[in-house]
Amino acid sequence: MEVKKGPKRLIRAAVADGQTEQRTVPLSSSDLVVPRVHVEIIYAYELPSSVDAQFVSKQLEDGLGKTLAEYKEYAGRLSKDLNGRPVIALNGQGAAWFDAEANVSLRDLMPFSPGFEILQLVPANRGAEELLLVQFTRFKCGGFTLGIARHHQVADGDGVGLFMAAWVAAVRGEIIQSPLHDRSALMAREPPQPTFEHIEYKRPPPPPETDQPVDYPPLAIRKLHFSAELLAKIKSQAMKDLEEGSYFTTFESLAAHLWRCITRARGLTGEVGSKAIVAVNGRRRLEKKLPDSYFGNVIFHACAQSSVGDLTEKPLSYATAIMRDAIKRVDNEYVLSALDFLELQQKHPVPVARTHKTVLSPNLSVTSWVQQPLYKTDFGWGTPLFVGPPLVPFEGLLMLIPSHTQDGSIDAVTGLFAPDMEKLERYAFEI
Repeated sequence: MEVKKGPKRLIRAAVADGQTEQRTVPLSSSDLVVPRVHVEIIYAYELPSSVDAQFVSKQLEDGLGKTLAEYKEYAGRLSKDLNGRPVIALNGQGAAWFDAEANVSLRDLMPFSPGFEILQLVPANRGAEELLLVQFTRFKCGGFTLGIARHHQVADGDGVGLFMAAWVAAVRGEIIQSPLHDRSALMAREPPQPTFEHIEYKRPPPPPETDQPVDYPPLAIRKLHFSAELLAKIKSQAMKDLEEGSYFTTFESLAAHLWRCITRARGLTGEVGSKAIVAVNGRRRLEKKLPDSYFGNVIFHACAQSSVGDLTEKPLSYATAIMRDAIKRVDNEYVLSALDFLELQQKHPVPVARTHKTVLSPNLSVTSWVQQPLYKTDFGWGTPLFVGPPLVPFEGLLMLIPSHTQDGSIDAVTGLFAPDMEKLERYAFEI
């Protein structure tokens, strides 16, 4: 596939001249702990023959300007206040927009295997100052993709869901629901008083220094498809040795299954420790409920731990129970403690795991978009043909996404070294 891209244009909020709000939004501790990178996603749409892609592009562009008038953060820039705390400056400088054209049809790319080919459908964003970048790519069939890169410190998946729903409403001529810009609800207590150790936020010690550079095998990125039938089989296997009345979710069962399989594929054995760091939505954990319109990051992390020997040799129920118990520990008190812990790191820095690391082995980072209403993003010309990330950027990241089949299936997108990936593709389906 060849993609020809046009120059960057800035889309500013659709407000009257002189009405741009000049203020800042302080970032909370839960905003600051996420990686300071753009998260990439592709939405693919077919169009009726009666609808022209150029018309659609103009409608989407106009709708984005209206949406930015409410979601001002995405038209702003990262900055710092007088005390040196990171903030979003609501300066109205705009989001980036690129028009592009591909020389293939959308169906030629289905089912959108992750990799560098489809990465062409997302705007380059490394080092970009814009907090939102959008690429509209037209295809030979008349369809299009929206490749979106949005800065993680602005909002999490739920926040992006609010933004996308507002963009849909703007294009459809409906009322845009305003978000809550105040992030004070997730500021630390004064004084901060963490009551847990929070090993999930601590970086492992660096490897011993050596004169020889580490020569890693090439990274392989794959999307593994788990049908609803296979998911039920994995869940049944996980619950095989459970006491009566106990229960595992599909997510816990699948995440634990893949944790075990990835550990086996890496060839890890014995008493080596492995952690599965699982993203947990704090909105469902706080006793003081956040408004549904809260726009920011409310993601915290559970840490499941085991020796790789126990993980691979004991039954799936063992790994799933560890996963479930770690997630259950992230309750109201744990979230409040995490906010305090992270705030103290801003004042007295210690190594905190808030940046990307190229290689996570022997550990695993797990995130899920399965509960996000990705396939309901209908701007007026139909629901998406496909929604998902173009790739995962480093070894040991596991993303669970709803399948384009929309029948209860789940796709697991992950990156491992190529020799390990070959084994994972076998182990993952040995139930």
